Amino acid sequence: MGFKAAVFGLAVLAGAAVYVSMNPGLIHGVQEAAAVTGSSVAPGNHGVTGNGSGVSGSGEAGAGHDSSAGSPAAPKGSSGMGTTSAISAQPIPVTTDNAPPPTPTVLDGVQVQYDPLRPSDGPYPDIAGDKHLWFDVSISQQLAYLFDGDKLLYTFVTSTGIDTNPDNSTPLGVYHVQAERGTWFYSQQYAMGAQYWVSWKGHGIFLFHSVPMNQDEQILPQIAAKLGHKASHGCFHLTVPDAKWVYENIPYGTTIVVEQAPLELQGKSVYDPSPDQLAAEVGDAVASGTSGGTSSGSSNT
Repeated sequence: MGFKAAVFGLAVLAGAAVYVSMNPGLIHGVQEAAAVTGSSVAPGNHGVTGNGSGVSGSGEAGAGHDSSAGSPAAPKGSSGMGTTSAISAQPIPVTTDNAPPPTPTVLDGVQVQYDPLRPSDGPYPDIAGDKHLWFDVSISQQLAYLFDGDKLLYTFVTSTGIDTNPDNSTPLGVYHVQAERGTWFYSQQYAMGAQYWVSWKGHGIFLFHSVPMNQDEQILPQIAAKLGHKASHGCFHLTVPDAKWVYENIPYGTTIVVEQAPLELQGKSVYDPSPDQLAAEVGDAVASGTSGGTSSGSSNT
């Protein structure tokens, strides 16, 4: 019996060897199991770290290990770490609420929304080299927009004519900055004057100028408080620094488009510009208003 048992045992071992040789994946599986349990299987093409603590990297297969076998395919466009969604471009909104933030203060006991001694829209632009400067003045918004071509440069808070009769109305149309300008005027007719004036119609009649002042060049606070609202006899009231900047920087011939409607902005450009605005953007605007007469030495303030 001992001899037969020995022969039978040898036969079993021989059969097992043949089976293993025909199934090499069996050894691979045993090695993988040993690696996971921290046995001494050497690191190499299985991605196992030297301390046997797991797979190197961030949870994906290590170097030399084919992780695609038996794994579901990643969705198209996926990095394998989660899908990404496309971000659609948002349209630029169209706005009509374009007034600069208020700069409230108290002037001689009068509360004013825009400080007449400060720029109305922050630091002034550098206009050196700008080719197509033009203004769009919106009566309904009480804003004077300065553009270079189709790009907004600055927004001035203004007061236009009170429009109760033809003598205190701001005329609509297309005009150009005229040759006349100065640092001070005083109107006996209206018993008020202003600093830093630039004529745009009537050769000294319709002007850009500072908020009105008395004959001692002191600001009249009750009128200054109306910046952003109709208050003039046809001119464009500005803060004192704004008027000074216009006086010093805006050249002769600059186009001025005066319209009743609110100006719509899309970003820094006019949305759906009128023919007059389109012409001003390229420097082809032609004056459509009348001259308004010659200078009488007294502006409309």
